[in-house]
Amino acid sequence: MPEQNKPLRVYFYEGLMIFFAVSLGFIAENIRDTIAERNKERVLMESIITNLKIDTAALNVVIEGNLKKNRVFDSLIVLANEDLNDTVIRKQFYGFFIAGTYMSLFLPSDAAIVQIKTDGGLGLISKKGVADSILNYDKGNESLLRHNQVYTEESDDLWEAGYTILELRITKDLSYVDFFNGRKMTDRLPPPIVTNPDKLKVFFGRLTRCLLLTQTNRNMMIRHRQRAENLIRFLSDTYDLKP
Repeated sequence: MPEQNKPLRVYFYEGLMIFFAVSLGFIAENIRDTIAERNKERVLMESIITNLKIDTAALNVVIEGNLKKNRVFDSLIVLANEDLNDTVIRKQFYGFFIAGTYMSLFLPSDAAIVQIKTDGGLGLISKKGVADSILNYDKGNESLLRHNQVYTEESDDLWEAGYTILELRITKDLSYVDFFNGRKMTDRLPPPIVTNPDKLKVFFGRLTRCLLLTQTNRNMMIRHRQRAENLIRFLSDTYDLKP
């Protein structure tokens, strides 16, 4: 039999139920998307904390190496007032130069921060102040990398100055340098030092600048280590993560 005409209110209720069903489905989908995004955000913060811990450990090592370099160069610069023809002073001069001319540089572990900056990760961050704090730390990374470049160039210039007064071929000669015992000089007497006043003036000038840049680099790393520690605490507290 043909279906009897439904009352208008029945059509209204059916339409309302369809509307509610579609709306609830849309809301449920939004909730699922929000939960998924928050999970991604949490995982991303865990990755950043892991990178920050790696940075902190690396900074501790590099700061210590930088300090040792600073002490060696302090000892070397004192020899500017000594008789460089004296065999004991000559050996000390070579020893301090060789011990201090290695580079101790900080390179950030920034994979998670790069992901935030390049893969739309900033859009995942919902907590107040988090994005600004992370980007501020990244600026510290960039500042240190820029200073590393200046520091490296000055160290190269010091080597260039060293070529004019020292016989630096011995730096690869195991009969002169014990690389297996902290790059220390052996008992073999190194070649004479060129005592030309102009060349020595340039050398000790370069040495002084390198010493100052070493101190600056270390101070920058100490401040950056504090930033890393502060950011670890902030992210751990904000996302209720284990620090």
